Amino acid sequence: MKSKFGLLGKLEFLQNLSSSFISSINPAVIHNIEKYMALKKAVYLNSLEHQTGDYLEFGVYTGSSFCHAIKCFKKTEKFNPFQKETKFIGFDSFEGFGELEEDDKHPFYVDQNFTTSYKKVKRRAEKTLKGWGAGCQLVQGYFEETLKVGAKEYGINDIRMAFIDSDTYSSSKCAFEFIKNNVKSGTHIILDDFYSYNGDPKKGVTLAFNEFLNESKFKYRKILDYGMGGIVVVLYK
Repeated sequence: MKSKFGLLGKLEFLQNLSSSFISSINPAVIHNIEKYMALKKAVYLNSLEHQTGDYLEFGVYTGSSFCHAIKCFKKTEKFNPFQKETKFIGFDSFEGFGELEEDDKHPFYVDQNFTTSYKKVKRRAEKTLKGWGAGCQLVQGYFEETLKVGAKEYGINDIRMAFIDSDTYSSSKCAFEFIKNNVKSGTHIILDDFYSYNGDPKKGVTLAFNEFLNESKFKYRKILDYGMGGIVVVLYK
């Protein structure tokens, strides 16, 4: 029987070549590329709605997504007359997770995988911003300390986008507690590790997000999936 795919369907070496190339790509590279695209889409959609408020990131690490978000906001300035009023505020210990509770333990979430330099990240963010917008701020410390004072202590009254990249339930819970009184309909939430812990909805960022929804009475629509388990949602009531 003649193949409907013609000669290409019989060229096994091309299939093997494609398979070898794709399987050899570092998963972190795939995740980051798709994360950058997800951020660009979220910023674009948020800007089209003329949203106001600040961009918050919980789990800055090397600052790659934080700086990429700044670039995306700058490039979409023409879509939103309030764009330059946006502040960029990031929270991270820059020293890893510290001591984890038993339910938060995960084979990949260990300090040596997530320790970075606060000074280098700060320089990188300031260089990316170049004086554009309302400025940026990086807050160093573990979330249970830096987030307990409340958003208003950091001059945050209105949140247009929040990137929750803090991996564990405990840290994500702190982040959602911090933002819950300052998000609104139209706020975009990016959840970078939504399917961690073997997809168990009673663990990790998924559990923290579901508790936030129950307490705040917000609903959400999922916009897209990206990378190795991230999602983007928009809140509404």
